[in-house]
Amino acid sequence: MLVPLILSGCSADNAPSSAEARRTLCQTLNSLREATSGLSQIDANTSVSQLRDMRERVGRWVEAARLANTVLQLQQITEMVNAFDSFSRAVDTLNPDVRVGAAAAGLQASSAQILTAFNQAYRVAQCSQ
Repeated sequence: MLVPLILSGCSADNAPSSAEARRTLCQTLNSLREATSGLSQIDANTSVSQLRDMRERVGRWVEAARLANTVLQLQQITEMVNAFDSFSRAVDTLNPDVRVGAAAAGLQASSAQILTAFNQAYRVAQCSQ
């Protein structure tokens, strides 16, 4: 998996150059794009178990992006991390043995914030260039 490689290159003792940091961040954001694809599919019938699995997959890449951002320090990455943390706290409040139900609207709004912050981070990091 790419996460250990990304994380190993971003330790304080081995600070990457700005170009390396941008490349690592863009690789991380590309993987995160894939991981976040399920967030837009959350509805009342989504099980909390499915939601927690999504959160775990996305969370690994959000953490990798946070670490990769230590050199670039892009505010948009921080906003994405904060949006994910808010989503994660909302998931923690749900009974693990049920479907999302009435909480779907709030979770959809929270996941939309993650996706919006992700898109802004991707644009500002200039990953498409």
